[in-house]
Parts: sequence; structure tokens; C-alpha cells
Amino acid sequence: MTLNERQQARFESPIGWVRVTTNPSGAVVEVSFVDDGSASVGHAENASVAAAQLQEYFTGVRREFDFELEPVGTEFERRVWAEVVRIPYGATDTYGAIANRLGDPGASRAVGLANARNPIAVVVPCHRVVASDGDLTGYAGGLWRKKWLLAHESGQTHLEF
Repeated sequence: MTLNERQQARFESPIGWVRVTTNPSGAVVEVSFVDDGSASVGHAENASVAAAQLQEYFTGVRREFDFELEPVGTEFERRVWAEVVRIPYGATDTYGAIANRLGDPGASRAVGLANARNPIAVVVPCHRVVASDGDLTGYAGGLWRKKWLLAHESGQTHLEF
């Protein structure tokens, strides 16, 4: 592996194929939903560790992840994602509450944009962020996936979307 080579692993989850990408130091830089399970790129040892933990999440065995994250984004986006990571499994929070915690009560829409740019789905659980009235708003992986993830975390895995 060269110094700038990323590693990938892919697996099929109940809501589609998931790709995990790590940087050369082994930190996860991306978790995304992809169209298919095409072959992984590079030696995928580090990415496979993260993929295994995500598979445990999807089977209901794991609620927290213990691998290093290095999401690429602006300083503001990284601050938002650091707040989103603090939302407990099975809970939700609002864009406005996150903006308030960041010290900028008027930044709800900016928080929403940062959430939309979250490169590490599920692990940085932007699916747990909802509108102030409790409505489910957009999700980069598709609103149906957001609904599934929230239902999964609330123990309602029998629901179909």
C-alpha cells in the first residue's frame, strides 16, 4: 500500500450496499450507501474492521463504534458532526438544538447543510437529527433509509419501508 492509498470494504446491509473507506493511517473517512457490492479497492484490513462493526450495528449487536474517524469537511461541518456523534443511540435531536450548542442559534439551516454533507453515514448519525416539530427531513442516503435507521434503533425492525 502506498502512503496515499485509501482502503475500502463493502458489505450488504438490510438497507443496501455500504462502502467503508479509510485513509492511509486507518481512520474512517467515509461510510456511504452505494449501488452495488463491487470489489473492494486496496488492502482492506482497516476498512474491514469498521465494516464488521457496522454489520454488528445492523444486526442489533452494536450501538457504539470504537474506530477512529477523520471526516473531511470545513471547520464548521466538523463541529456539527462532533455534536451529532454525541446523540445517543435511539434518540433524536434537532437542527436548532445543535445550532444552540454550537453557540449560533441562527445556524439551523447551516447545521442542516453540514448534516447533508456528512461523509460518514450511520457512525456520524445524522439520521438522528430531525426538524424542530419532529418531522423527518432529508437524508443523503434517502429518507426511507433514515426512517429505517430510526425504526431499527427504536426496536421496530419489523417495519418495512
